Amino acid sequence: MAALMRLENRVAFVAGGTGPVGRAVARTLAAEGARVAVHFRSDERSAQELADELGGIAVGAHLSDEGALDDAVRTVEDSLGPVTVLVNTAHPPRDTHASVVDTTAAELREQFEGAVGHANLLRRTVPGMRATGGAIVYVSGALMSRPAPGNGSYGAAKAAASVLTRYTALEEGRYGITANVVAPGRIVDPDVDEHLTPEREALSRKLLERMALPAFPSPTQVADAVLGLLAAPYVTGQTLWVTGGEPIA
Repeated sequence: MAALMRLENRVAFVAGGTGPVGRAVARTLAAEGARVAVHFRSDERSAQELADELGGIAVGAHLSDEGALDDAVRTVEDSLGPVTVLVNTAHPPRDTHASVVDTTAAELREQFEGAVGHANLLRRTVPGMRATGGAIVYVSGALMSRPAPGNGSYGAAKAAASVLTRYTALEEGRYGITANVVAPGRIVDPDVDEHLTPEREALSRKLLERMALPAFPSPTQVADAVLGLLAAPYVTGQTLWVTGGEPIA
């Protein structure tokens, strides 16, 4: 029986590290002894503060910009060593809430930049993992399988990146590389006072009625699920639904 993978001294690249889940993941991995690179797209100050807290580094890049991403990963390699743990919590903005037929081509392309960026991350980091093995987790979302009005392009983009992750598991497993997906439903950050629209409030009530557990998960609880998959050497190509027991068709 294989032992759990140790994260101590492994180099972890956390994409989207300034978001609520990204910050929780970075802190969780650092607590396990990983050397953490906190990736940011625009919030350099928050990323640097978190990196200083964790004893890691902050690197900035738009994930769809291959040149900038290459520079960022090279900085991590030069400062910390080869990346053997990749967690991608980044995603494009989700601010239109348009129906599928009202979504413009530009809005759709913007959402799918998340899948392109994920592919760029895999292409830049996976080859370096082949010599020693590695672990990848993509943080997707329940909206890729459980539709909610106004989220079609976002859900489709998340689904696309999730499929890329599962194919990576199939194609790279012979090198000892695992690749899995964590798919949260609604996440509630206890440190943030949310102000939901009436539509979002109604959706939240419906989700709670469908859930087995009485509350939505926090970013830290999602990070715990990520950690579990990273540490499991014989779990790959799987999707872990962090939805509090909400049934996902």
